[in-house]
Amino acid sequence: MPIKYAKNDKQRVRAHCADDCPWYLFAAPDSRTKSFVVKTLADRHTCTRVWELKQFTSNYLAAKYMENFRADDKMTLRNFARLVEKDYDMTPSRSKIARARRLAMREIYGDEIGQYNLIRDYAGEIRRSNPGSTMYVNVINGHFSITCISLDACKRGSMTSCRPFICLDECHIKTKFGGQLLTVVGIDPNDCIYPFAMAVVEVEDTSSWTWFLSTLKADLGIDNTSQWTVMSDRQKGLINAVTAVFAGSEQRFCVRHLYQKFSETWKGEIFKNKLWAIARSNNMADCTRNMEEMRAMDEEAYDYLAAIDPSSWCRAYFSEFPKCDLLLNNNCEVFNK
Repeated sequence: MPIKYAKNDKQRVRAHCADDCPWYLFAAPDSRTKSFVVKTLADRHTCTRVWELKQFTSNYLAAKYMENFRADDKMTLRNFARLVEKDYDMTPSRSKIARARRLAMREIYGDEIGQYNLIRDYAGEIRRSNPGSTMYVNVINGHFSITCISLDACKRGSMTSCRPFICLDECHIKTKFGGQLLTVVGIDPNDCIYPFAMAVVEVEDTSSWTWFLSTLKADLGIDNTSQWTVMSDRQKGLINAVTAVFAGSEQRFCVRHLYQKFSETWKGEIFKNKLWAIARSNNMADCTRNMEEMRAMDEEAYDYLAAIDPSSWCRAYFSEFPKCDLLLNNNCEVFNK
């Protein structure tokens, strides 16, 4: 029933139902319990059921189910509506459910606009707490555009202890403002991931990757890029950027991404297993034999793979200098996750 409050302050609460309904409640503070105590309650309704409650707002739902969203931040609107209906026998509109979830997520993770307003303060704190760190922030017409972050400890560790092997990848930033997160991840002596730097850009293209890699190269003081090995997917803009900035470096492609493109034309476990057998070949003789078997299976599939530089995806042709024979770009995938 829609309850109306005649008085509602720190000293008393008087609530009643419809004008002709005898339901009534009076509560006031109690000095012994130091809390509100119900003094008077006429707990009988004579009014008819009302199917809409003004008090059942999105703010109320957000506060009531805050911990549910904290435990499961991927709860769908449908599941949220079912939970509300189970607890209250109410069926709120989809827009109210969406507003309640948005308010709860904002309370848990903070206001996105407010967080963007703190980026300059965050950059200053990084430089103060970790001298030597780098954080560039580009603003266009007073609005955030791109940023690049590299901590001094990560930079020193990458140049003194890690292998000359870096993995490049991007992932979508799932906020209402969108954007792309570019990451550079290396491999430490324990074969664990070692993030070098990251950048937030509007779109992933050749210019964004070129700017990010150029900034990274200058920041790390890399002069001889021919000693480095760069692994990435076969995204055209990324390949062009690596070729321009890390000239002479060995480029490797993630075999999983290569197979995804390959499987669009040649499907089935037979082609998949043979492609991976070629990629895992440890010597040139095995690679040649597996390629000939692929030719026997399908001439066009053989021509497709033969057109790709084998040093970019087949172990038999990898350079021995980085002491790394990874075929997958899982380092970046794990870090992005």
